[in-house]
Amino acid sequence: MFARLKLLTANPRGRRFVAGTGFIAAALLASMSIFATGPNPQPAGRTEKAWPVSVMEVVPSPLTPTFTAYGRVESSNVTHLRTDLVAEVENVNVREGDWVEKGDVLMTLSDRELQLDLLERQAELKQLEANLASTHIEQEMFEESTEHFRSMREVAQKKLERHQDLMAKRLISQGLLDEVTAQANQANIDYQTHMRKLADFPNRLAAQEAAVERARAQVGQVQLEIDKTRITAPFRGPILSVFVAPGDRSNIGATLADIANADAFEVRVQIPERFGSGLHENLAAGRTVTARTEDGVLLTLSRLSGQVKRGQSGLDAFFELDARRGAPETALGRMLELSITLPEEDAVIALPVQSIYENDRIYAIRDVAVDDGSQLDGAGQEYRLEAITIERVGEAQAEDGQHRILVRSPAISAGQKIITTQLPRAISGLLVEPA
Repeated sequence: MFARLKLLTANPRGRRFVAGTGFIAAALLASMSIFATGPNPQPAGRTEKAWPVSVMEVVPSPLTPTFTAYGRVESSNVTHLRTDLVAEVENVNVREGDWVEKGDVLMTLSDRELQLDLLERQAELKQLEANLASTHIEQEMFEESTEHFRSMREVAQKKLERHQDLMAKRLISQGLLDEVTAQANQANIDYQTHMRKLADFPNRLAAQEAAVERARAQVGQVQLEIDKTRITAPFRGPILSVFVAPGDRSNIGATLADIANADAFEVRVQIPERFGSGLHENLAAGRTVTARTEDGVLLTLSRLSGQVKRGQSGLDAFFELDARRGAPETALGRMLELSITLPEEDAVIALPVQSIYENDRIYAIRDVAVDDGSQLDGAGQEYRLEAITIERVGEAQAEDGQHRILVRSPAISAGQKIITTQLPRAISGLLVEPA
């Protein structure tokens, strides 16, 4: 390489080539120096976008909130119809789903054996009643003969006294006196025996009356057993299940059918926990909390569960459902949509749904003075968003029929403007243009 360089240097043509190359390099360096020290071009100015929004002016005031919830129809009184008889099922008059009235005969069991037992018990009762009647007649006869025995005793006693006087005067024999004495003693014994029997009549009558009552009870018991063969509805309501058919034999304690009490129908609704304390207070104060179904049936809050169950986010509330005022065919387990009216709340506002953002936020309009360098169209002010954290109180229907969300916050004041537009990326400080 060095040899070639020397050759080029030595060669006149080579010296001219090196000189030309050096000139070009110097020109390039000069050009780069000029470009590096020259002024940079200014980027074109950008204008901040103002998002168009709709606003409404609000005034916090007392309002009655409502909210929509779904509940399941239940009954607090489901009865398992059982029997303590062992008997054949003769008739079944109902099927699952039938609505029955109180006293309706649902099914009948055979009572043939019981009817025979009833006849026997009734015969025993008649015999005991006859014995009691005879004893009453006997008592009356004894009462009527009491004066006779008393008189016989008195006569015998007077006769004895006369004979004793005669004996003292030695006008009669000792044998005659002994005979008269024996008569007097016998008359007294007869009287005493009679009086003891008469005194015993209340005991005899009491025993016989007790026997009659036992016999009547036995007859009544058999009659009750016969009545039990007619399985009747204890109240008005739907038949939930039927477990027997004609020809089956019932067992003691076995369930024949299940029936729900229509007067105990209620709707179990899960209430957001934030409403729990207010509902408890209103129930304790005797104030009514109501709900209404889609069909317009009115329900009344009767009680609240004592705890939030595992896996639930709210509190179970129970609304009474009077099937006589509502739909008589309401089935247990049916889901109902309820509009629940809560007690009046103070200092709340009603906003459309699109005003509510995630994490329970709304946005108010804040006027901002504009510096001379950033003034928009010479207006001297601009409008930016300011986030407000709110508490959801419930729902309501506006006068125009539109759905509204009731909210409150200490940061909301009268005359404040709240946006009613759902922006894709709403944040505090965002430039907006109220419509």
